[in-house]
Amino acid sequence: MAYEGGLQTIPGLVAGADLSAAQFLFGKINTSGKVVKATAEGEYVDGVIQNAPAAADRAVTFANGGVTKITCGAGVTMGDRLMTDANGKAKTAAAAPTAASKTSSAGPFNLSPADTMVIDVDNVGNATATFDAAGATITDTTTYACADQDTLTMTITITGGQYDGEVQTITFARATTTALLVAQGINDQALGCKAEVVGGQVKLTTDNKGTGAAIACGAGTGGLTWDTPVAGTGDVVDIDAVTAAEVKTVVEADTTANVAVNADGSFTMTSPTTGLTSELDFKSGNALAKTGLSVEVKVGSNPGTYSRGRALQSGTANEIISMVLDGPTLNG
Repeated sequence: MAYEGGLQTIPGLVAGADLSAAQFLFGKINTSGKVVKATAEGEYVDGVIQNAPAAADRAVTFANGGVTKITCGAGVTMGDRLMTDANGKAKTAAAAPTAASKTSSAGPFNLSPADTMVIDVDNVGNATATFDAAGATITDTTTYACADQDTLTMTITITGGQYDGEVQTITFARATTTALLVAQGINDQALGCKAEVVGGQVKLTTDNKGTGAAIACGAGTGGLTWDTPVAGTGDVVDIDAVTAAEVKTVVEADTTANVAVNADGSFTMTSPTTGLTSELDFKSGNALAKTGLSVEVKVGSNPGTYSRGRALQSGTANEIISMVLDGPTLNG
């Protein structure tokens, strides 16, 4: 439980704005001599707001020394030097400039072909990372009209996806002599692929997409003939189960962001630069939400940040902890 004691306060101060939501946040005294909430990460602060005046010019209890309560903006560890974030909350002060970064949810990730991440790295313009994948195909070379396939069989074996390695036997159950009827007979029974007529021949395409997809067909008793199969294509093995390592390859090829693969299957994306000009601006793209990211801007830490005391307790985001307020220190 957070505690406080020995507070040193500056008497006679009033609010420069509505501070009803600013209790236990870092504040500063503006050029009019009034207290306002801190609004820039790492900026100089004068103390911590103790009460919650609901309008400008109401009295503020403003501590600039002693042990005070403070709201965390991110996880902090007992003993950390603390600075303000852009919302007046406490975060661990950086002793050196840091890069903008963002960590995803844990993979693998269920994406779709042509899903994108549109990212502006360091304000140089939008770059689009695109995840490409197509299914494996095989096309018959049978001459139509063919011998009636009624009661005859063929086999289909798919590599990858839900039906990996299963040998499916297709038994035609009606008069079947044309490419269209062969395709319909396959679609009535086959799992994990789709048949269509292309250029007068039957073409099968796997539902699973990516370089790990493959398909093979056997003639069975029906005597249908099949061309050499074409493996799936793209920049991932399986678009339904994209790994963090594959995200790293695609994002680093299509943007200037750096990506690190984490042990839990997540990935951490960072700007190649550091400081307040280091920025990851996640603009749009279906792949963002599917990997646990969102449309937002992440900015690196300023090498010239001010810390304003030390955490007396560990805490998580939005938790109120105790800290000791002391004089401002540059670079933590």
